[in-house]
Amino acid sequence: MVCSLFTGNALSREPVYVAAYDFPPFFSGTLETDVTTELVNLLNDNQNEYEFIIQAIPPNGRYQALSAEGCCDVIFFESLLWGWQNAQVDVATTFPLLRGSERLVAKKVAGRDQSFFENLEGLKLGGVRGYHYLFGGTVMNSEEVAKRYSIYLSDSRITNLRMLLGGRIDAAVLNDELLSALKNSSVNYLEQLLISDRVESEYELGVVVATGKGISVEEVQRLVRLLSRDEKFNHLFARFNLQRFQLYRR
Repeated sequence: MVCSLFTGNALSREPVYVAAYDFPPFFSGTLETDVTTELVNLLNDNQNEYEFIIQAIPPNGRYQALSAEGCCDVIFFESLLWGWQNAQVDVATTFPLLRGSERLVAKKVAGRDQSFFENLEGLKLGGVRGYHYLFGGTVMNSEEVAKRYSIYLSDSRITNLRMLLGGRIDAAVLNDELLSALKNSSVNYLEQLLISDRVESEYELGVVVATGKGISVEEVQRLVRLLSRDEKFNHLFARFNLQRFQLYRR
């Protein structure tokens, strides 16, 4: 067990502001805890140079948050595929920590099978404002998806899940990481869901770091490498049933 990886006065730590938007199980204001909150706690407990501080933002506010004038320095569990190439914000990413994927889900009802997902025409979909989706081989932001499909855009995938089970939408795009983490939930969500066999998109998640601000991408990678020597690092991902998604481990 590693009690402290660095020496120094905790009171003089350099603040590092972590932009975090609703992306369960990585961050969620509606869940008891999440991966980002737990990882920030581990980082703060295991070194004395930086104080990582979470700043909750909306999903469509992440580019501004990491801009030169923005509030934050890093985003955990983010992909550069999600609009950063058009954001005109100077960022870099660490090595990937996990590989994730997304697929359509619907409420399980009698007679409904995989053919339900073959044609989205006429279906009311659930999405999250500010997210990016891969449909028909094209990556689109939520506003572009809304121009092509009938979609309700909420601020949370947990809201989409509840609307789906309540019959207010027909299908939603959920990430496999969330579906895996739901196995630990006190509510048996998975038995109520029809989950598409087809993966809609795959992505790798690292830490996106604003260039020239509170911390460098090299420093973040160094801290992750040092933290991974602690058994708590892998245990964190195991708590959320994310081991099969891990790309980086001790």
